Amino acid sequence: MFEFGQFNEFSDSVAAADPVILAVAKGISLGPWTGKFYEAMGAPATTLDSKTFKVYGRSKTSRNGVIGADASDSSSSSSSSSSAAGGWDNDDVTGLPMPAAACRALTVGHVLQVGDEVVTVKAVDRDNNTISVFVRGDAGTTAAAHVAGTAYKVIGFAGNDTDLKNVEGVTETTNEWENYVQTVFEVIDWTKHGELVNKGLSEAQARVLLIKEAETRVAELLGTMAVLGRKNKAISNAKRFMSAGMLQQLTDTNGGKRAPLTYAVGGTLTEAKVIAALKQVFDAGGNPDTIWCGPTVKGYVNNFNMANSSLAIQAAKNDHTAGGQYVTHIDYEGKVLAVRVDAEIPASNLAIVTQAQCKKGWLVNDGLRLVDEPAASSREFRKSLQGSVGFVIEGVGQDHILLTGITGGPSERIYKTASSN
Repeated sequence: MFEFGQFNEFSDSVAAADPVILAVAKGISLGPWTGKFYEAMGAPATTLDSKTFKVYGRSKTSRNGVIGADASDSSSSSSSSSSAAGGWDNDDVTGLPMPAAACRALTVGHVLQVGDEVVTVKAVDRDNNTISVFVRGDAGTTAAAHVAGTAYKVIGFAGNDTDLKNVEGVTETTNEWENYVQTVFEVIDWTKHGELVNKGLSEAQARVLLIKEAETRVAELLGTMAVLGRKNKAISNAKRFMSAGMLQQLTDTNGGKRAPLTYAVGGTLTEAKVIAALKQVFDAGGNPDTIWCGPTVKGYVNNFNMANSSLAIQAAKNDHTAGGQYVTHIDYEGKVLAVRVDAEIPASNLAIVTQAQCKKGWLVNDGLRLVDEPAASSREFRKSLQGSVGFVIEGVGQDHILLTGITGGPSERIYKTASSN
């Protein structure tokens, strides 16, 4: 076992059975915010058995949206004034323009509320991206004109016994995203072992020190890769793969084949912007539970008043402790999300994630291990820590959202007190 706090990575039987390696690993002390996202990542559902692996996700078609034709769609233009205007007139029952995504999600019998008006879908024309309705102003509402971009919501289904043969199912699609396994390699030069012994350390002490230094470097590198890693496929026969970390996976559109959730802060990070980002990911069907940020952004979050931590300052007169009013959780509409810090997350970003969807895995038969390396001479002895690791962020486009463009935040928390007369 290789333990850096939550790091449990040694896979070879020799290293795992070596009490020195185990003792050294348990004694490693990283920085307070180093490698924390890596530590929190779980294991993938299936083992990684090749340098290239796929991350799969299912689409989630929303039944709600806005009316009007897609900006690039001219097929729905017709002689009707509603189609020509891109919105709906107050009396048309056919040729009502809708975005293509809306037409994929709707079928006969769906009840829509558009503004204060209710209509029931009679037919869907997916070639021209329009719908027909039975009547305008259904269910006792009043027919009205609606401009393109007006929000609609599916509020029910009104079918009869003969509709079943006409009701169409919604077929979701599987999105595929490719990532790679990256090899970690840290050499331990045993010639330094002799130098340390000559300086007064025992053989065992020198060995412990060198292994500890190497393990610490590997732990720090893994923490960096998990957040900042960029994916790259092997070029020619060089076999030098790189694995994408959290930031790239939360923003990569895969050539337009998937739609990651992002929120452009565009300046100062405020509570209102965090709330808006939370609403965006929850509205997409996600259920995030963790907020990740770097130390700088954590300082901004500490000054949020919506934080789920006490605003009361309690101290005995003999106490001399500064600080203590830091945020551990944020409560959004009864959903409490943990706030965690990783030193590698840039000051321009804050990530809201579903932690169980963030995973790391070691390549089969190439887990992190301590091995002997060839020596350049008979007087040289070298070992290395090595292994191949890949990172998997599932549920992109639904379960996570990345806030970008943060340049500042509140500098102090505002406390309010109630006075009594």
